[in-house]
Amino acid sequence: MIFDTATAFLIEQSITELGVDAALCRGDKDGQWTLTYKGSTVYIDLFSFPEKPNQFYFQVMSPLMKVPDRNKEAIYLNLLTINFELYGCSICVKGEWMYMMSLREADNLDKSEIDATIDRIAFYSADYYSKLLFKYEGSWDSKPTDSMPNNN
Repeated sequence: MIFDTATAFLIEQSITELGVDAALCRGDKDGQWTLTYKGSTVYIDLFSFPEKPNQFYFQVMSPLMKVPDRNKEAIYLNLLTINFELYGCSICVKGEWMYMMSLREADNLDKSEIDATIDRIAFYSADYYSKLLFKYEGSWDSKPTDSMPNNN
């Protein structure tokens, strides 16, 4: 498998400068890292698609919260409004979870943009989690399976 080692080096440098051991953050697959920053779980992925193995993408995601059991329409409308206010990222839904996410081509990606993206995703995730949880309190049923999603 071809791997973008130059971008991976920049990502690990960025993680290290946060005061975290980048080697301990590596996932099971090349190009995956998971860390906790600013109170948010942050998933970083550097990947390519099989049909374009030389084109890499840089993705940073953080679980915002589980999809609610009630008030979905109001929450989704609120999320669309929030999306307009976000810079360089958006809120998306994957499976049973809502995420803060940034995705772009890795071409011409520099360390300052990696730093800013990780910071932005972690900040927005923690900030909007607390705001939405307070605003829509009671919209989630308690379930023992409400643990954080796995990014594999």
